Amino acid sequence: MKDWKNYVKLAVTVTILTLICWKLDWPAFARELGNMRLGWLLAGFACIGAATVTQALRWRCLLRVQQVNPSLTLTWLIVMIGQFFNQFLPGSIGGDVIKAWYIVRQTPNLKERAVLAVLLDRVLGLIAILFMTLLLILWQFEKIAADRDARLIIILLVALLGGVFLGLALLWLFPLKKLPPVCHRLWAKVPKREILASLYEGFHAHGRDLRATLAAVGYAIIGVGFVLSTGWLIGRAFELDAGYAQMTIIFAIVLCAIALPISISGHGLREEAFLMLFPLFAVTRHGQPVGEATALACSTIFLGLTLLWAAIGGVIYLVYSHKLKAGERVV
Repeated sequence: MKDWKNYVKLAVTVTILTLICWKLDWPAFARELGNMRLGWLLAGFACIGAATVTQALRWRCLLRVQQVNPSLTLTWLIVMIGQFFNQFLPGSIGGDVIKAWYIVRQTPNLKERAVLAVLLDRVLGLIAILFMTLLLILWQFEKIAADRDARLIIILLVALLGGVFLGLALLWLFPLKKLPPVCHRLWAKVPKREILASLYEGFHAHGRDLRATLAAVGYAIIGVGFVLSTGWLIGRAFELDAGYAQMTIIFAIVLCAIALPISISGHGLREEAFLMLFPLFAVTRHGQPVGEATALACSTIFLGLTLLWAAIGGVIYLVYSHKLKAGERVV
């Protein structure tokens, strides 16, 4: 029963998707997909590709703080392999585990620091998504806050962002040397404490290299911006009346929803979020409200563009995995 969490995620995913498929107007859904304007989708595909490059740049900055210096090409290859496994492994951080394993094979003498860079990359990505989401919500706060469910979403996002910042602040500001003696005695009994100490030291290394740290923050925000712009481009592909701010807010909240570790890779949550947010933001086309078929078509295309880049990651895995596993320098 040690994998019970994955079974729960599978149950949540299957239940939500089954209910959505049961009530979906399939002919209307097919018409939506058939009437798309492909030029806008190509632009969206390019935007997601640009986001993978900024993710590689972000992670490379974090790795360099830890004295790990891979090339940008190698970093991007591992990021793409991680994207592939993120879509198909049951856990929400499966791709991060793969990234950590490959970068450790490249730098076995700095494995704790390399793993820390992977963890911080995940945290920084989450912070960027939450920050951009809340910033965009401020543009239409009165309209959003008027809905009870939307108010709950705002509260949850603020609480999540506040919790992440509080945890990082405590880890940063509270020196271990000031802990009471009893804590030091307990610390001496902790197995493999040298690994934890190395991780703690690696975290504080960011204070000594603010330039690389701030660069990573900048790349994180730019990367989220590319993904959110994909949302507006998908809206244009379906000829929706929604402006840039409206569509990016919708997609920002969707990104937060699929980041929750309660379904497999966000499947089910993504679709349910679109179904809830399109009526909330009164999305229209040629002045007429759109229905569930349009919302689910946008969700499907967003997933499809993501899967296309994940498939590219799969090809990279087939080509380079044997060299990366052996710790060979591929570029």
